Amino acid sequence: MSEKILIVDDIAVNRMTIKIALKEENYTFIEAENGKEAIEIAQKEHPDIILMDAMMPVMDGFEATRAIRKIDDIQRTPILMITSLESKEDKIKALECGVNDFINKSFDKLELKARCRSYVETAKLNKRYILASVNPVSGFPNKTALLKDLHENNDPKIGLFLLYMDNYALNENFFGSEIAEKLDLIFLHKLKQFSALLPKHTIYHISSGKYAIVTDVHNFEKARIEAFCANLIEHVKKSRFTYDIYEFYVNVTMSYAQTDKATLYEDANAVLNVALSEKKEYLLADGIITQLKQSIKENLKILKVIKQALKEDKIIPFFQPIYNNKTGEIKRYEALVRMYDDNYDIIFPQPYFLEAAKKGKLYPYITQLLIDKVLRKIRESGCEISVNLSSLDIEDPLMRDFLLESMERNKDITDKLIFELLEDKETDSYAIVKAFIDKAKSYGVKIAIDDFGSGFSNFIRIIEFKPDIIKLDGSLIKDIATSDAARRTVETIKVFADKIGAKTVAEYVGDETIFRIINEIGIDYAQGFYIGKAQPELMQLETTEDIIPAA
Repeated sequence: MSEKILIVDDIAVNRMTIKIALKEENYTFIEAENGKEAIEIAQKEHPDIILMDAMMPVMDGFEATRAIRKIDDIQRTPILMITSLESKEDKIKALECGVNDFINKSFDKLELKARCRSYVETAKLNKRYILASVNPVSGFPNKTALLKDLHENNDPKIGLFLLYMDNYALNENFFGSEIAEKLDLIFLHKLKQFSALLPKHTIYHISSGKYAIVTDVHNFEKARIEAFCANLIEHVKKSRFTYDIYEFYVNVTMSYAQTDKATLYEDANAVLNVALSEKKEYLLADGIITQLKQSIKENLKILKVIKQALKEDKIIPFFQPIYNNKTGEIKRYEALVRMYDDNYDIIFPQPYFLEAAKKGKLYPYITQLLIDKVLRKIRESGCEISVNLSSLDIEDPLMRDFLLESMERNKDITDKLIFELLEDKETDSYAIVKAFIDKAKSYGVKIAIDDFGSGFSNFIRIIEFKPDIIKLDGSLIKDIATSDAARRTVETIKVFADKIGAKTVAEYVGDETIFRIINEIGIDYAQGFYIGKAQPELMQLETTEDIIPAA
């Protein structure tokens, strides 16, 4: 397709002269007789270059150029002013209006060709930029355009709303991508109508199901912002979104920020993520953004410490003893991760730094390090040691391969290894987990279900996974001395465990009373501060008198 050149001149002979000069270049020519007509044609035809006369009736070239530079679709089109004006003031005026270059009316044909070729290349670059800054589904400006506009906006009083369609992915999975894209378009149309309530604003289509509104917030009060969010969310809930025979249920989560322009999008997005995680319909950055930024700073600090600790081998297992209520021995332990600082003091509670490690993608390295050290400790001591594995660990192909390779390399001692299964998210990958359990058990590894009563810990999964050990939820054990319901629940679990041939472990055994009660019920093992805290070395006891003083 040939490039389009719009020639704007009120004199037909001048337009013809330009076309003759450029006829060998294979351009497509369109014409306008004045500035007003040029604007209308440019919006319709989107020319690659505009050759603009300066002095014309109805609307001159200066005013037309100024207007074109305000129209989003054509504002980057190169404009060359063909003029007989020679004064410095006229040329400065033209440049201020947005003219890119000048060509004298008594032009040289070769010069005209060269200038047009050069600006055709500029036009191509502009079009590539426009394509990169427009959402291809909706034609609305995208995230690239948003960030550019925020950077270039000189108004300190701007606010940013972010909107996320909560069930977009669900609709996409159910109806397919093509129909979901129609939903995007329908929603944007509805958003455009509702946003008319705002002062000067621009709507952006960030990605599928995610949108932004930048608006002028002069004289905006917090109550007005909250009212806009609440009313928009309610309006969306009550609206019908239909396409063809399809009807969609739509709900949105919103955030709002009015912070430093340099971080405005990041701030609004961080607040949106908080709103989503806390299941709030909307949140404003005011009041929480400082706290969020401090939290991010702390997380980055922790990740730096974790990386250094991994590099310097300062992440080690501590071993909490598990007491055999039947034999009075301690020959079993749970490995818990601890991290040293430069002074070899223990830092960060286990859940705290492990959660940061998961978010920072360092958790697999910690798990691998722990498995290696636990296997060495088993080989050295001959004791049984358990390691926590989450569904995330097992579902990760690389981690799963590492675990299987570790068992293969150490199959002479894997009968002393225990995997405690815990869940930190909802999972549909039970087939993968079940296959891994079966493979681990083929090596002699024992399987424990942690925190019976949540996650994996339901009766159907227990039967499917055929665990060797059931660890009772700590909240039951802590309350067992004061709650009849807790005691009856523990007694029921014990009967069930006996029926399927699984041993029972009571965690959070914190005092002698709890220890006595779980023994009355017949729980097989006890774990908790009454037995012993986690230590860097194994603690072995041969008699209950080391735990319970003689009467």
